[in-house]
Amino acid sequence: MARFLPEQIRTWTGGELILSAANAKNTEHFYRGICTDSRKLRKGEIFLALKGEYFDGHDYAEKAAAKGAGLLVLSADSAIAAELEKRFAKAEAAPDLLKVKDTLKAYQDIARGYRQTLLASLIAITGSVGKTTTRRMVNTVISSQMNTHETRENENNNIGVPLTILQADDEDDVIIAELGMDRRGEIAVLSEICCPDIAIVTSIGYSHAEYLGSRENILREKMDILRGMRKTGLILLNGEDDYLNRWMEEHTPEISIWRVNTEKPADWQEGRPCFWAENIQLTPKSTSFQLHFSLDTALDLPVTIPQPGKFLVRSALFALASAYALGLDIEKAAAAASNFINTRQRQHIEEREGWLLIDDSYNASSPESVMTALDTLQLLAHDGGRRIACLGGIRELGRYSRELHLEIGRKLAQLNIDALYLTGEETGFIEEGLKEVGSGIPVFQLESADAIADALRGKIQLNDVVLIKGSRYYRMENVGQGLAGEKAKETIS
Repeated sequence: MARFLPEQIRTWTGGELILSAANAKNTEHFYRGICTDSRKLRKGEIFLALKGEYFDGHDYAEKAAAKGAGLLVLSADSAIAAELEKRFAKAEAAPDLLKVKDTLKAYQDIARGYRQTLLASLIAITGSVGKTTTRRMVNTVISSQMNTHETRENENNNIGVPLTILQADDEDDVIIAELGMDRRGEIAVLSEICCPDIAIVTSIGYSHAEYLGSRENILREKMDILRGMRKTGLILLNGEDDYLNRWMEEHTPEISIWRVNTEKPADWQEGRPCFWAENIQLTPKSTSFQLHFSLDTALDLPVTIPQPGKFLVRSALFALASAYALGLDIEKAAAAASNFINTRQRQHIEEREGWLLIDDSYNASSPESVMTALDTLQLLAHDGGRRIACLGGIRELGRYSRELHLEIGRKLAQLNIDALYLTGEETGFIEEGLKEVGSGIPVFQLESADAIADALRGKIQLNDVVLIKGSRYYRMENVGQGLAGEKAKETIS
C-alpha cells in the first residue's frame, strides 16, 4: 500500500497544505493511501474530492473527515474548504487540509509524483482496437516470471490511469497500464503520468472519429504515448497497420521501435526489428503459431492460446516482445500464453445446450473489431450448424459512419453467414451494403437486443453458432442473457 508524506503531496500538487495542530508536531506523520470514494475510505487515507457531471466529492468531505481521513484535498475556491479550515483550526482532532486549484489535476499530479518513486517498469498500451485483450495477454505472460500490477476492468481514462499507478506498490516489478481516450490531448497527459518504459500501439482505427475527425488525428493522438516515455524506452507497433507503417517511415524517434506482424514481413532483414508468427493454426478451442524475431534468428518457439481467434496472435506477439525486452526467459513466457483467459463478453465462447455462443458484446468500436468477430464465427461453425450473426451498430464514427457500415455489409456478403439479426439505426447501412453486392443472407432488422433474443428463442438448431457484437449503447449482452437456458432443436421446426 502506498504511503505519502505531507510534504510530498504539497510539492507534487503545488497546493496549500494546512496541518492539524497534532500533525504539525509529528515529523513521522504520513497518509495511508488515497481514495476518491468516501464509502471506501479507510482511516488515515487521503480523501480527494473529484467533481464530475453528476457528482461532487466535496459534498462528502465532512463524511470523510468523520471516518478518519488523514488529509482532505479540496478545491481552494469551494465553500466547504473555507468552512472546514475554520472548524479544524479549533478542533483537537482533525484531518489535514490541502487546498488546490483543480482536484482532478491534483489527483493526476500525485499519481505522476508517486510514479517517480516506483522502481517498477511500466508498459502502457493504447490503440483503437485490442487494448484490453493485449493488456490481459501481457499480464498473463509477464506474471509467469515477475510481480505485475495491471489496469482493472476498463479504468483507462484520466481518472482510471492515475488510480492504476496509485494502487501499485514497491513489490510490483511491472505495471501494465491501459490508456484510453475520448478527446484530443488525453493520451499525452496519461503518458506523462505513466512515464512508460515500453509502449504498445495496437492499431489506428476509427474509434472516436466523431470527436477527433479523422484517422490522421487519431494517429497523432495515439502516438502522443511517446510524450512521457523515457529515452531508454521501447515502442512496439502493429507492423500491419498502414497508418503506423507510414508513421514509422516519417519519424525517427530517439527511442527504439520494434514491430509485430502476424505474417513474416518481406523486409524482415532490412526493416525495423520485427516479431512475427508463422504457421498459425486455429481450432474451435485454441490458436497456435511459431514465434520468430528478426534480431534472434535462432528463436523458433511454439505458442498455444487456449481460445480461438486470429486476433489473439497479435496480442500474444506484443506480450512476448515485451517479455523479451524485459529480459525474461522467452521459452517460459511462450509457455505462459497457454494460461490466457479473456474477459467475459470479449469473444467469450460458451457451450450452450446443443449450440455455441460467441459473446463479444462488450463493445464494437470499429469495423475491424466486427470483422474479427465474424472471422471467429466463420471458424467455429461445424457439424452442419448454422452461422448466426447478431450485430448492433457502431457509434462515434462521425462522418465515416455510413461508409464504414456499408463496407461491413459488403464484406459480410463474402462470408458464409446463414442469418443476420441487426439492431441500431446504423445497421441499415449494413443491410444496404449487402444489397449492393446481391447477397442472399436472410436479414432481420429489429428494434433492440431484447427483440433479437425474442426472435431467436425457439429457433436455434443443433450445432448452431451465434455471435453477438455491437456498441455498448445497444446492450447486445441482452441477447446472450435472453437466450440463457435455450436448448437447440434437433430438427427444423
